[in-house]
Amino acid sequence: MKNFFLFFLINLATIVCSNTSLAQHYYLPLNQDLNVRFDSSLYKVGVDFHTSVKPYISNEVAMVAPIDSFAAFQMKDTKFMKSLVGRKIFNQHLVQVRDDDYFLYGDIIMEFSAGRSMEDNLDKNTFINSRGIAVGGTFGKHFSFNSTFLESQSTFSSYIDSSIRETFVVPGASRIKNYENKYDYGTANGTIAFSLKKHFSFQFGHDKNFIGDGYRSMLLSDNSYNYPFLKINASFWKIRYMVLYALFQDGPYITFNDDESFRRKYGTFHYLDVNIGKRLTVGVLEGIIWDYDSTRAFDINYLNPVIFLRPVEFSIGSPDNALIGFNARYKLNSRNYLYGQLMLDEFKLNEVKADSGWWGNKQAFQLGFRSFSPFGIKNLIVGSEFNYARPFTYQHKSAATAYSHYNQPLAHPLGANFWESVSSVSYSLKRWNVNLKVNYAKVGYDIDSLGNEANFGNNVLLSYETRPGDYGNETLQGLETTVINSDFKIWYLLNPAANLVLEAGTRIRKTENRIGNSQTVFVYFGIRTALWNRYLDF
Repeated sequence: MKNFFLFFLINLATIVCSNTSLAQHYYLPLNQDLNVRFDSSLYKVGVDFHTSVKPYISNEVAMVAPIDSFAAFQMKDTKFMKSLVGRKIFNQHLVQVRDDDYFLYGDIIMEFSAGRSMEDNLDKNTFINSRGIAVGGTFGKHFSFNSTFLESQSTFSSYIDSSIRETFVVPGASRIKNYENKYDYGTANGTIAFSLKKHFSFQFGHDKNFIGDGYRSMLLSDNSYNYPFLKINASFWKIRYMVLYALFQDGPYITFNDDESFRRKYGTFHYLDVNIGKRLTVGVLEGIIWDYDSTRAFDINYLNPVIFLRPVEFSIGSPDNALIGFNARYKLNSRNYLYGQLMLDEFKLNEVKADSGWWGNKQAFQLGFRSFSPFGIKNLIVGSEFNYARPFTYQHKSAATAYSHYNQPLAHPLGANFWESVSSVSYSLKRWNVNLKVNYAKVGYDIDSLGNEANFGNNVLLSYETRPGDYGNETLQGLETTVINSDFKIWYLLNPAANLVLEAGTRIRKTENRIGNSQTVFVYFGIRTALWNRYLDF
């Protein structure tokens, strides 16, 4: 009964939308490697596409780029390619049924990869063994759905092992079932989507979201695991307005024990994105993370779909976590653009001017540049961005109101108290793709001079009430560590319909601090269904 009002609204939206016959749409996979097929068209000067709201909606992309055409991926027209086996391997879904007003598909999804992790004092073999199914489709011109499930067994490099043993969660995925010889975990997502005329769209399901124009997002990223949400998009003129209601979960109740329960919390987000002229786009985000427990009923105040929740949050005497963010993009020309973000978790101008290291100066920002086909080299993309977060940013009184989900940050995987540079070069030729990415970061981990754990503002799950002091806080305080990640991979798009890729690569990770240095060289190859991003560069 406590959640009755929320589910009533969701069901009402479902009934209204399912009986409205207008613009067809579905959501594209939230995968940066695959979205580059469209990005060069979406970022052209004069194109009013709201690139900072991801995942993309198909009918909006189709107005700019031919997403339903595989012209760029055509293989030699041979007898084998015309056969049923050839079509299913290289061009089509495993099962698909198409008619004038509906399309249904089904695929076996997978990831089978093997690797060798060569570390300071330990070399070991690693593997990922994932099997599952994906189904989806569209009905008419207004309704679509998708659902996937994967069951996985995996082993990882030691630095990923350390993260899993601390959080009981595989990065970007769900909690583990055991950790004796290998990790067992499952991954599931699914959404239904509707369009209401050409101005409104709805998405309800269990998945991820991303706000921004860069590789990282300091506002809301897809770094953590899937979560239930209801999203409403309104588009008109040069404006995109998004409302997102989400259900998050956090520890300390997340362990490897299946019988343990989860601590629930809710998030309400409003994002207004406005195209100003042909080149500049500015977005404003506000978010509230609010605790839910046995002493507090569902807070109807946060169902307000209109921006500016902070006055509501203040007026009800709320203990909840409020954040404000800004996103901007400027197109230098049709091949180059600048982008940036600013997140304000706490802000007092007097304290900022005083430069005294007040703990409540909790801000994060991003600056970046991206170029399509530089030097006239078609299909070449280069980019570089800088990310920065002060100590205690995204923290709150407890994990119950921290900016996190499933023991993982909702923004940057490094948490806070860091700065980072990310540079990348990628090139594609038909179905072949090559990518090189280098991350250079400085992080202040939560370890004091004696080697003991302490809250210096890195772990977003810690309470800011456990900080060492109110003043004198500086970025990189704690155990200052240099982290370098270099990742080179080459991949072949085996099946564009199912997003099935063959890939091989190498990842080198180095860390340096006063305690010591370490290095991991990881070589891997495999086949996988690329439906989401994976961030192992932390």
